[in-house]
Amino acid sequence: MAISQAQAYAVGSGTNTATASLASTPTEGNLLIAVGSSSTGELAGASLTGWTLVTSAEYSLTAHLVVILWYKIAGAAESKDVTLNWTTGGTVRLVIEEWRGLHPTSPLDKSAKHDNDNSTYTSWSSGTTATTSVGDELWYAAFRTNAAVTNRSFSNSFTKSYDLSTFVTGFLVVSATAAAETTYSWTTAAKCGGLVATFKVAPAANPACYIHARRDRMNTKGVSKQDSLA
Repeated sequence: MAISQAQAYAVGSGTNTATASLASTPTEGNLLIAVGSSSTGELAGASLTGWTLVTSAEYSLTAHLVVILWYKIAGAAESKDVTLNWTTGGTVRLVIEEWRGLHPTSPLDKSAKHDNDNSTYTSWSSGTTATTSVGDELWYAAFRTNAAVTNRSFSNSFTKSYDLSTFVTGFLVVSATAAAETTYSWTTAAKCGGLVATFKVAPAANPACYIHARRDRMNTKGVSKQDSLA
């Protein structure tokens, strides 16, 4: 199965908590991605129960404010509603997406982050991963600025997904191994933190195994029939 977006992003926001709701129940085995940010919260205060933390990036070094990425494989009765709780998080925002065609048990391959250095810029890298393990992958990036910015764009052919003046996500589906990176650019200098993660394609079914299994069953049946005639 080719890698593709099963459901477009859903977003939620609130004070110290945020709930995002997909349009429909996720399909079992699909990859769920969640990205959270807050106006005043540090990493230690964020809680997304049942999800695996990938990485986080600080967009305000002195205050340790972060953007965070998690993932999860959808279960048999997965809820379409996801809640992020964030102690002293202030304004909390949560973005979730569903993707198909990714590895159903161990999708995460590589990740990188790029913390802010307490200065302002008009572009910022996600950080660069090590070379990916397989060719077919989903690359997913997120950035958070400390102030609203305009004319937002990604490099390296990434497509914007969620797009807010202070918080953006983007993705790229690739077919060859490489080091994953994208640079986020905008106008009016601001502090920024960025991150990127790569997720592996689902393993292909092995036709040879199926053929051998069929032959084994046929041989077994043949032996049983001969035994019964003996």
